[in-house]
Amino acid sequence: MSTAIFVIVIVVGVPLYLWFQWHQNQKRKERARVVAAAAGLNIDVDTKGPPPAPFDLMQRGRSRKVSFHMWPTGSQDSVFQYRYTTGSGKNRCTYRFTCALIDVPFDAPHLTIGPEGFWSNLGQMVGIRDVEVESPEFNERYRVSSDDERFAVTLLDHQMIAWMLSDSSGSGSIRFELLGTQLLCIRDPLDIDQMPEFLSWAAQIREQMPRVLVELYPRRAA
Repeated sequence: MSTAIFVIVIVVGVPLYLWFQWHQNQKRKERARVVAAAAGLNIDVDTKGPPPAPFDLMQRGRSRKVSFHMWPTGSQDSVFQYRYTTGSGKNRCTYRFTCALIDVPFDAPHLTIGPEGFWSNLGQMVGIRDVEVESPEFNERYRVSSDDERFAVTLLDHQMIAWMLSDSSGSGSIRFELLGTQLLCIRDPLDIDQMPEFLSWAAQIREQMPRVLVELYPRRAA
């Protein structure tokens, strides 16, 4: 390829590629607005930083970004796309998830639940340790870590364990992180059309949690 042709390809091709990317992104934003409106949700289609709570997932990597953030009016619950990057150059890698952030009626010590290996190397908090419950099947399927073992054992009562072992929980495809008054539900990326359904599913987890947690770990007065 001659130098002149190469320059023409760069001058014409790069702007054309950038325009195409911009156009595709605008189409995704418009589709997201339609999906959110149909589900009765508010939406912010702009890309922004992650929530302020120091979840383990959101301490990982760099260039941490939230996009297509949806939430019901008057609610603390929300669903969004999340990504971060690690490495640089040829070793650069982008990790993508769909997350639901759910308000809970108690003040939780830090706790994570997920398949063995997912939470490894995610910068766990000092003092956090693995917890086992009285269910060999559960212990084999999930890794539970918390800096308050009493909280973990109380949360994982018979009803909660049964739900976690059922298909309704996602059978290990969803990872959970509790911190303060919020539950973060993490899964592989979903299409925009599926995000409202994921939010509705995550909100129902509150019904599975032991009510005694409200008394044992009360929320602090605002």
